[in-house]
Amino acid sequence: MVLAAVVLAGCLLVVATALPAWLARVDWPQRAPAHALVLWQALGLAAGLLTLTLLATVALAPLGRDHLTALRQLSRAGWLTWVSGAVALAVLLRLLTVLVASTVRTLKARHDNRVLVDLVASKHLLLRGASVVDHDVPLAYCLPGLRPRLVLSRGTVDLLTHDELQAVLAHEQAHLAQRHDLVVLPFVALAATFPAVPAVSTAQAEVALLVELMADDRAARGHDRAQLARALWKIGTGGAPAGALGLAGDDVLLRARRLLEPPLPLPLAVRVAVLLLATAVAASPLLGVAVPLLV
Repeated sequence: MVLAAVVLAGCLLVVATALPAWLARVDWPQRAPAHALVLWQALGLAAGLLTLTLLATVALAPLGRDHLTALRQLSRAGWLTWVSGAVALAVLLRLLTVLVASTVRTLKARHDNRVLVDLVASKHLLLRGASVVDHDVPLAYCLPGLRPRLVLSRGTVDLLTHDELQAVLAHEQAHLAQRHDLVVLPFVALAATFPAVPAVSTAQAEVALLVELMADDRAARGHDRAQLARALWKIGTGGAPAGALGLAGDDVLLRARRLLEPPLPLPLAVRVAVLLLATAVAASPLLGVAVPLLV
């Protein structure tokens, strides 16, 4: 299984370094953010599984020519097998515990913010479904969950026109409808697990941008793109509370420019190629099992 370990190590190197660097450098994701998001998700899944599969393969390599044979010989395992197995188990437990901790922390932050909004916010007669908080700083965000909230600050209501406000609400409703919070959460956990890995922080930033582009596109279906672009420009880089998905951010200029000058859609052949690449990336950990059986 030495060859399998080498193949897995090569795949991990490509998935954790080359592909994220390439995907963050090219500009086609702005033309097909949903397809780019699928590829980022495949990279995140493959990176975790490749790491675990590589450690398991290294642990079992001295015991047999394939994983099944090696597992049958586990009783005569040496120190290398047990150390590698312990490391694999530690990585798995770290991933699971950080994911659970991030989920609990996010859910608690949303609950606390939802309670606060319900206490201090008021309803607006012309903005159905929105809660308005008495705050001068322009803010617009949503709190996903079973009892979602659309929140605007008084500063936003005073700053934007009615059409711009409707476009902003459509953007936030897109976040809720497409459950972008569930898309972002695994990458937050991955960044907390591997904070020193540049590809992980890159993935988190790119995924955050992609879900904003998807929400922009959804809102632009029923509202003037220029209205939403002006709202982005006026609100600027205003943030959002922990656990919320906000309208603004560090990429407002890029998003406003994209709204005003929509890029051409990605050709069908390229979109199919991206999905095939994502499938291949997600399936790459299976090479650890396949290579020993084929050689």
